[in-house]
Amino acid sequence: MKRPLIIERPDLQDWQQKAVFGALTAVFWVIWVFLWMPLITLIGWFFFGYQFHLEMVELNGYARFLNVLVVYAIVIGSMGGGLMLWALYNDIRFRGIDRRKTISAPSTDEMGDWAKHPASLLAQWQNCAVVTVHHNPDGSIESVVPALNARNISAVANQAQQRPVLVPVPANAAKG
Repeated sequence: MKRPLIIERPDLQDWQQKAVFGALTAVFWVIWVFLWMPLITLIGWFFFGYQFHLEMVELNGYARFLNVLVVYAIVIGSMGGGLMLWALYNDIRFRGIDRRKTISAPSTDEMGDWAKHPASLLAQWQNCAVVTVHHNPDGSIESVVPALNARNISAVANQAQQRPVLVPVPANAAKG
């Protein structure tokens, strides 16, 4: 029996998965609220002007607020500066050196071995503009159905002299 993926059917999650997901969601909502708390407090003070005046002017709350802003600026500046120094270090270290290597494309035979289908069949599928690929529950290719459009029909006609015509092949029939 074919089981649908959990991403398509979230009701298939067991209670442990739902509990972990719910707990993580709650934790990150709390973190999100705490990040916005200073701004929410400031907006609340503006709506209650007398309380704002008392806290900020009479009790010198603005000085504490400015101290917090200075601390925030120092933290942001040091983190940004650290990232900029790291980027500069890497730029100096790897300037003019391209260590990235291109990955060679697999051959049709290698892809055929991986997909468990004959290389000649994969070559036919590659010449089609649009195909529908059906997978079995294990994730391997069960069959490929080319769409009927002008490019696919011409590709089939051009290859008809050399290879058999495109037909969907069940996975168990194409093991060779």
